[in-house]
Amino acid sequence: MMEKELPKGWEIIRLEDLPITFRRGVNAKEKGIEGEVYYIPSGANFPNGIKTEKIQKISLEVYNSFKEGAALCKGDVLFNSGGVGTLGRVGYFVGLDLQAVADSFILIIRTDTERIRSKYLYYWFQTHQAQKLIRENTKGTTGITSIKSSDIQTFIIPIAPIKEQQIIEAKLDSIFAHLEVAKQGLEKIPVMLKQFRQTVLTQAVTGKLTEGVGWNKIKLGQLVGKGGIFDGPFGSNLKSQDYTVDGVQVIRLENIDFLRFNHSKLTFISKEKHKTLVKHTVDQGDIIFSSFISENIRACILPKLEFEAIAKADCFCIRPDENKILKEYLIIFLVSRITYNMLVNHIHGATRPRINTGQLKVLEINVPPIQEQTEIVRRVEALFSKADAIEAQYIKLKGQINQLPQAILAKAFRGEV
Repeated sequence: MMEKELPKGWEIIRLEDLPITFRRGVNAKEKGIEGEVYYIPSGANFPNGIKTEKIQKISLEVYNSFKEGAALCKGDVLFNSGGVGTLGRVGYFVGLDLQAVADSFILIIRTDTERIRSKYLYYWFQTHQAQKLIRENTKGTTGITSIKSSDIQTFIIPIAPIKEQQIIEAKLDSIFAHLEVAKQGLEKIPVMLKQFRQTVLTQAVTGKLTEGVGWNKIKLGQLVGKGGIFDGPFGSNLKSQDYTVDGVQVIRLENIDFLRFNHSKLTFISKEKHKTLVKHTVDQGDIIFSSFISENIRACILPKLEFEAIAKADCFCIRPDENKILKEYLIIFLVSRITYNMLVNHIHGATRPRINTGQLKVLEINVPPIQEQTEIVRRVEALFSKADAIEAQYIKLKGQINQLPQAILAKAFRGEV
């Protein structure tokens, strides 16, 4: 912003020409939860403020070993001057019930409020303009980057008259408070959609979407043909050194999402290696089921792939007899909470909870007549399509809200709020 573009009474000034002091935090090697003094670690804990629940504590003995003046004061700006992925993050110290100090990676910036208010400076450091200056002055080549206070002091900043600074602060505080409420409300939508989809699935496979007449409970093993449920190759049959850059695709756990096949991760073996693993070949229309079950079940119908493919270990292939059960209905049952509740008690493995094909074969499926299965699938797809439309709107709105802070800050420092 050129000076001629500034609102009346505004100035462009270097930080070094303003009554601002920079002081580095302290290095407290002994940190614990039983201390009497707060110890604020580096900027990972305050992307847009300070999360007090993550603040550590140190003892009074450690605190008293620091030089006088180490304590933070209300209104200090905390600037993360180094680290991996946290450089340039800022916090505004609102004061705590106990004395507090900051980590040595943090620059404590204190202002003379008769010339520049600390909250005004805190907000300015979050603008694209300030963050660009930070990136341009960052040094370090080993992954851990840093910036010196002497470099920060060369930054130029648009300064409003002190009373206008106060107005800008108050408006930004109010806007960002409302924005945070909106974001918290928005984040409830994915949870609600997840619950909605599971409710639809439960109603679908219990007959509540349709008549529910003439249903039977049949074990999954009886709904597939011979060899219709199988696992991928284990152990020495398929090693990491067998992977190649092309050839036959290997379906892995990373490819299995909730009712969706993830095409983004491709793994291959050679066609020669495939000849030894041909019994694990999977085809379009097969149901691919993840053996690892944590919060939910991941399974999908395999779409048409560009390559011939096999399933890896712990990726079960289910090939239903469609004279008995439609694959589109079966996948609805498999990813429902009813299936989850039946399988969760059979999970084994402390670090990677999973089931085996034997447990899957004896899973009891609620099977309606084929005509009703078709209608259930149609209704579920229609309801899921509505949920997908809401989710798409949520993603779009979330993106717009995430862009708002910078747009708001830009207007603020042009004097337009």
